[in-house]
Parts: sequence; structure tokens; C-alpha cells
Amino acid sequence: MKAGKRVLSAIVILVLLVAGATGCASHLPKQPAPTTESSTTVPDTSVIAPDSQPSTEGTEPPATEPPVTEPPVTEPPEKRLTVCIDAGHQRYGISEKEPNGPGSDVMKAKLTSGGRGVSTGIAEYQLNLDVSLLLEQELLARGYDVLMIRRTNDCPLSNAERAQVANESGADIFVRIHANGLDDPSVSGALCCAPTTANPYLTDAVIRLSRAIVDRFCAATGAINRGLMSTDTMTGINWCEIPVTIVEMGFMTNPAEDEKMATDEYRATMVQGIADGIDVYFGIGDMGS
Repeated sequence: MKAGKRVLSAIVILVLLVAGATGCASHLPKQPAPTTESSTTVPDTSVIAPDSQPSTEGTEPPATEPPVTEPPVTEPPEKRLTVCIDAGHQRYGISEKEPNGPGSDVMKAKLTSGGRGVSTGIAEYQLNLDVSLLLEQELLARGYDVLMIRRTNDCPLSNAERAQVANESGADIFVRIHANGLDDPSVSGALCCAPTTANPYLTDAVIRLSRAIVDRFCAATGAINRGLMSTDTMTGINWCEIPVTIVEMGFMTNPAEDEKMATDEYRATMVQGIADGIDVYFGIGDMGS
């Protein structure tokens, strides 16, 4: 299956960190000028025995090498946990098809532009990006490394290609930020999408990650906890090789929830809940509810 995943053209984002090391030469202290001791006897230099050696009295002593100081032994830095964030959708959809998963005969559109707020008119792709950028800052403040799939609304990567970027990034988890929508405007609440137990592509870690995030998200925001949506139809999940989840933050088709997700205060609370869930998944901090 992994061989099928590598058929995709991977877009690898390499950031070269050029470290400039400044060398400092060691300067030895100057040796003091030799002192010439006055002799109480003046040898008669008119007669010198043939086998006698010249006196070395009053000459400079041989220089000694300075002691060698070994550099201190330092432990290699621990690897920081890395989170890859995908702000779902973008300004324009990609209508071409791609397999729903490695080796799958089911074909799906590569990307859609998402929904729109029924009350605010905010595009989902914009809401997703705004929250994702806030989440990046929160995770960085908590000591994580973060890789962003996109920072603008023009990112021509399909769902499968985004998963491939996450696979090759070295990230520990892949968190995909979305908002929900239904024909029924009364429905509200948050959920996370996770594969079924029959999914051939992923492990149980995906379900643990999804459960940790939705529970902490709802605890922070007070949103209705709709739990996990078990599905094997999400291309961006099926093509992923690391633990992944889709966070559906709320329903843009519900006027009250749509308006709430447009406020800075609620967005900050949503971000706190998602970050708290990530902490729980990694066993960091308070594990209580």
C-alpha cells in the first residue's frame, strides 16, 4: 500500500537552516621577561677546560605547552514533537479525480472549496485558515514544531497530496481543520472524523487522537460533543501514514454557531481546546477532564 502512496508526486518543503559558527582563537598570556640573577663570582674566562660545557645560567627556560582543556560533553537535544496542520480546502476546488485510497477503485474530486457561513457569509476555507494560523502559534508556544500545509487561500494540492506532504515531513501527527454543514440549520456541535476499525490504511492511534481532540475541544468551548464520525471515505485520511484526524469545529449552517466561530474570542477558545487535545494524546500536562 505504501508503494501506491509514493506514486503521488510528493511536494517536499525543505527549509535550510544555515548556522554560522564563529571561531575564537585562544590567546596565551605573554611570558614574563627572564630575570638575570647577579652572580657573586665572576669566572675566569681566560682558561676554559676543553671538556667543559658552557654555562646555561641566566638563559630563558624552555617554553612549556599550555594544558589542553577538553570541551564540555553535551547531550544531544531531544527531538521536539511535530504537528502538521492542514487548513481544509482553498479558494478554488480541483475537479480532477484521484483514488479514495491507495489501490482504491473509488475516485473522488481532488479538492473542494468548502462551505460558507449561513449568517456571516464567511467562506469555510478562510475560517479554516484563520483558525489554523492561530493553532500554529499556540502549539509553538507550547513547545511543538509545526508544519503548515498552506498559509494562503491558493494552494493547488489535492487531499491525497496534502497527506503525502505530511507523510514525508517527519511530523508525528496530522491535524486537518474544517467546519461542518447540513441542510438542517438546527444541528450544531463539534466532531472529529476517524476511520472505522475495518480501515486497511491506519492504526488505532488515529482514533485515540480524534477522541482526545474532540473531548478537549468541547470541554473548552461548551459545544455539543458529537464524538467521532467513523468513515473510510476521506481521501486525506486514507492516504496518510501517520496519525491523522479531521476536526469539524462546528456547523456553519447553524446561524448561532456560525456567528460564534467568526469571533476572535471563540476562535481562541477553539484553538485552546484543540491544543489541549493534542497535549492529551501525547501525554503532556494535565490528563484529567
